[in-house]
Amino acid sequence: MRDLLISGVDDGFFPLSYKGRRGKAPLIVTLYEDLYFKDVKIDFITVDGDDGTEVFERISWGVTTIFDGITYAGFNYIVPRRNYILFYGGKPNLQKVELALEKHFHDRRKEIILNFIKNLVRIETRNGPVYIESDLELRYAKGIIERYQLVSKYPEPIRLAHVIGRTVGHWHSRC
Repeated sequence: MRDLLISGVDDGFFPLSYKGRRGKAPLIVTLYEDLYFKDVKIDFITVDGDDGTEVFERISWGVTTIFDGITYAGFNYIVPRRNYILFYGGKPNLQKVELALEKHFHDRRKEIILNFIKNLVRIETRNGPVYIESDLELRYAKGIIERYQLVSKYPEPIRLAHVIGRTVGHWHSRC
């Protein structure tokens, strides 16, 4: 696994007043070459909207991508196309997610989001158990995750995307 290009995706902070499509939250995509941070792309998605996939495809590098879950900016979502790992540090509560989706949304997002969450597989890593869904061979996906678990169970590409997203989100909410 030398000279890998790996990206990480996470969103950022947004005020609760943005819920229900009343604001935008940052979507961050980091790029790593091997273990070195190379670049970042930032755009904005609608909180509780359905533009996550479109925005991601516009700013992605088309490399193997680790997503911090399936939902972003509330219940916006990204449908990964290929070479992806959906990563969860803990197992999501399927019943709570389903109830929230039923209460607030009447479109295809419930089916899409729940389908990915239902397919999560628990894997043991050197930093503890995590849950993933991937189109990659499970052993290969686990190898990528463990290679990038430098300071926590969260792989660096999504950990850094989270840090950047939080900062950008706070800045954006004050503008």
